[in-house]
Amino acid sequence: MAATRWRRLAIALPVIVTVLVVAAVGGLVIVEQQRQVRAADEADAVAAEFVEQVESYRAELAEVVMAGREGSPSELQAQVQARLDDPPRLPTVAVEGAELSSDYRDAQYLEATLTDPYVELVDVLGRVAVARTFIAAADAALALRIDAITGSSTIRDTAVVEGDVIPAYEDALADLAAVPVPGGQEELAATVTAAVQNVIDQCELLLAFAALGQNYSFSYGEQLAVAAEAVRVYGLTVDADLATAVDAVLPD
Repeated sequence: MAATRWRRLAIALPVIVTVLVVAAVGGLVIVEQQRQVRAADEADAVAAEFVEQVESYRAELAEVVMAGREGSPSELQAQVQARLDDPPRLPTVAVEGAELSSDYRDAQYLEATLTDPYVELVDVLGRVAVARTFIAAADAALALRIDAITGSSTIRDTAVVEGDVIPAYEDALADLAAVPVPGGQEELAATVTAAVQNVIDQCELLLAFAALGQNYSFSYGEQLAVAAEAVRVYGLTVDADLATAVDAVLPD
């Protein structure tokens, strides 16, 4: 009888152990699944909070841009740059949570690309500031007219040419040379300079002929007009680039 019971126990024991092992593994699977769910939920929550911070950040920058878009490009550039130095940061989470949470992965991409349009805007604003300074100096030089300086289109006193007209155009050229030429606009700067220098050259010829007792006349408006139109077109391009960069950071 005793031997029979031991044989039955010996047969039943592996079955019991197997059941216990299966039960233990099943428990580990459940615990593991619960841990993964918690990790994913935590990552989702972190992502959601980050998205809210990004929305507030974008709204603040939109207000800054709207308020400053018609003002000084340099001032707006400084204001945007100040906020670029401290954008929202996505907190790190457990690697497993980051891998399991699609919301967190989306937030990682959002963080990586968040400042791109603002960096572009800062760059464009810097170029616009240089461009507008150049355009203002070019416009001032090209707007000069001899009759406005002398009060007449007919010059009877060469002293006025030597003492007033030529110095006015030379000062305009000096002001133009004192401002930076926008990148890629060397040809435009040369066109403006040549148009203004032509007036100076013609005035010097007038003085030379007058010294010989001879009359001299010249026309200079066409070359100035061509240069002025080139500057105008460049200004439109600059304004269009700025409008595109601004639109990229404003809500739809």
